[in-house]
Amino acid sequence: MIVTVIMACEDPNTLAVSRVFSGNNLQTIYSDTFSVFTSTVQLDTFLTNNTGTMLLGRYNDDRLGHVSSSTYFQIGPASTFLPDYRSYFDSLVMVLHYNHTFSGDTTKLMKINGYRLTEQMLIRKQPVGTIKLSAFNYGNGFFSNSTFSQDTYPLFSSTFKLFPHTDSVSIHLPDKLGALWFRLAQLDSAHIFSKPGVFVQAFFNGIHLEPDPSMESCVVGFDVKKFKVRMYYKKTVNNLLKQTHQDFNLYSSLYQFNNIQYDRSGTVLNSLQPYKGISSVLTNDVTYVQGGTGLVTRLDFPSVKTFFANNPSLILNAAYLVVSPEQGTYPKNLLPPKQLQLYATDATNIPLSSIAGGSASITYDYQYGLNTGYTFQVYSYLFGQIKSGTNYITPLFLTSGGSLGDNVQRLYLGDRVHPNTKIQLKIYYSYAQN
Repeated sequence: MIVTVIMACEDPNTLAVSRVFSGNNLQTIYSDTFSVFTSTVQLDTFLTNNTGTMLLGRYNDDRLGHVSSSTYFQIGPASTFLPDYRSYFDSLVMVLHYNHTFSGDTTKLMKINGYRLTEQMLIRKQPVGTIKLSAFNYGNGFFSNSTFSQDTYPLFSSTFKLFPHTDSVSIHLPDKLGALWFRLAQLDSAHIFSKPGVFVQAFFNGIHLEPDPSMESCVVGFDVKKFKVRMYYKKTVNNLLKQTHQDFNLYSSLYQFNNIQYDRSGTVLNSLQPYKGISSVLTNDVTYVQGGTGLVTRLDFPSVKTFFANNPSLILNAAYLVVSPEQGTYPKNLLPPKQLQLYATDATNIPLSSIAGGSASITYDYQYGLNTGYTFQVYSYLFGQIKSGTNYITPLFLTSGGSLGDNVQRLYLGDRVHPNTKIQLKIYYSYAQN
C-alpha cells in the first residue's frame, strides 16, 4: 500500500533509485518535486554597528532601485600625543582600507562629504519585556536608520573613483583642522590628546561620511580595523627635523554603524512595507535578497509535512535546499552574497533564529554557469519539523549571510516555476518493501 502511495506522488521529473541494503528490502527514493513557495519580504530596521565594515556609496539597481549607505564613527588618538614646541604640523590624511566587497559601477566618480557630529553618539538600548525581537536586533546598538546631528556644511569633500580590488584610498583633510589639533596637542591643557576618551567625549563627537546625492556609482566596504586618520608632522631629533606621524584610530567598533537608505519607486517592490511580503507570482517568478536594505526571501513548504504524515512508515534520509541566482544577473560588479543564511520565521514575518545547517557559501560553475548556487543541508531541520506536533513546516527566511549591515549585494532568485533557474528541495527517503 505504501509503495502505491509513493509512486502516485511521483511525476516524470522524479528520479526513483532502488537499492536493497543487506537483504532488508529497504528502498530509497529521491524526489526534487516538493513545492517551495517563495515571496519577497521587507524587514524593518536592524542593528548595523560592530559589523567590522564601513559601508559607503550610492548606486542604482535595475530592479531594486536606488541604494545608498553612509557611515558614522568616533576617532581618538591611538596613543598619548604631546608634541613639543619644536615640532611642526605637516598634513592630515584619512586612510580607508578596502575589504574588497562592492556593488555597482567602479568606473564612475563618487563624491564623499565628511561632516563633524554636533552631538554625542548615544547607544539605543534593547527593549525590556516580552516584545518579540528580530534575530538581527538583539543587543544594544545603532540601527540602519539611526542618525545624529551634524554641522550644516561638510568638514571636507573629496571626489574620486573607488578601486575596491586595490589596498586603500586616502582623503586629504583640511590643513586648518590638522593645525588646530596639533596646536592643542602641544598645549594639552585639557588632556584632550593624552586621554583618548576625553578626545571623544569632550572635544570631537565623531564623523559622518556620506555619499553626495548628486553622483551614483557603487557601494563599497572598508575594513574598520584598518581605518585611521594619520597626522604627519616633523619633530626635532638631534637638532634635525625628522618626518613622523600620529594615528587616530576608530575609538570603538561598537560606535561605528552604517545608515542604509533605499528608494524603490518604479520597481515591482515599490509598495512593499516592513514585515510584509509579495509572492514571486506577482514579481515575474523571481524573489530578492539584499542584506543592507533588509530584503529577504520567505520559503514555505506546503506539501512536505502532509506527505510524511500520510505515510508514517517513510524514513527521511537526507534533504538539501538548492538556491541558484537567476542566470545572467550577476556580472562581476554585481556579484551575489558569498554566503546565505536560513532563519526560522512565523506569521509575523520576523526572523527568529538561525537553523542547523542553515548556512551555505556560493559555488560558481565557471564553465557553463548552469550550476552556480548555494546548497543547504536541511535534514536536521526538516526531520525535527516532521516529528513536531504542528501540522505545517515552519517557514524559513533566506537572508544575506553574517550581518545584514555590512553589504548591499543582491540576489535574484528564480522560484519553482521559473523557466531556467528554479529553487529546489531535494529529499531522499526510504521505505521497507513488503
